[in-house]
Amino acid sequence: MNIKFLGHDETHNPSGGLCNEYRIDEIDSLDSLIDFYHQKSQEYGNQRILLTLDDVSQACYTSGHARVDCDLANSDDLDLSGLPPECFDEGEYLGYLNNPSEMFICQHNFQRLIKDVTFEQVCEKGLTLTDDYLQEWIDYQKDPLSIFDCPVSALVVPVNHSYETLYAFPNGYFSCDLSPAENFILAKRFQQQYGLELIGIGASYLGFIRKAPLTEIQLNHLCEDLLLLYHVADSEKEKIKALFSQIISDGKLLWVKYTD
Repeated sequence: MNIKFLGHDETHNPSGGLCNEYRIDEIDSLDSLIDFYHQKSQEYGNQRILLTLDDVSQACYTSGHARVDCDLANSDDLDLSGLPPECFDEGEYLGYLNNPSEMFICQHNFQRLIKDVTFEQVCEKGLTLTDDYLQEWIDYQKDPLSIFDCPVSALVVPVNHSYETLYAFPNGYFSCDLSPAENFILAKRFQQQYGLELIGIGASYLGFIRKAPLTEIQLNHLCEDLLLLYHVADSEKEKIKALFSQIISDGKLLWVKYTD
């Protein structure tokens, strides 16, 4: 496995320059990639690691639009005196969000976005799992390495919780998809309720990893959450819930499609 540390200002950094990045290629196994994730998580104890998943170029494109649409560079009423000179042009704040010192601006505005969002509202978005998407999900669950679009970027994000890494790489641009705020609320719920740590995001999927087996109650409630999220018809609920339960129990990774 080939690993390069690129700092924060390499071209195509998914965070736009807010975070330092490792770029990983020639990945020989899922275990080696997950070992890297755990190693860097330990090394950067006061920060969190976020990996890129499916279709990285599209994810970067939509993330850029999401930053603009969500007004994440809004600096009104914020103290910008600690920012370096390159963040300004003749005294005017540029708002490019391409320097690690600007993370607090992005975080402040993201907190405004999520303030009133609930998990119930997330489920009201109307996501569905067609037969094709369900099979895609099954395939990714059975072969987790296949969801990673190489080279994989690993962002080192200066936050306390895994779901907060979405400050650096927000996604959910199209109106039929979960928004950046809705993805945040979903990831926060999955960590707090089920111990599922957000490990990555791509153009269509969120990725989670569990550190301990789910209890029967947790597994049941998680499957119920997924049934609600994807608006599974009553006639299909028993079958799909059994499928969710079996596949989630069999692995430590869970992929959650956030696009429709």
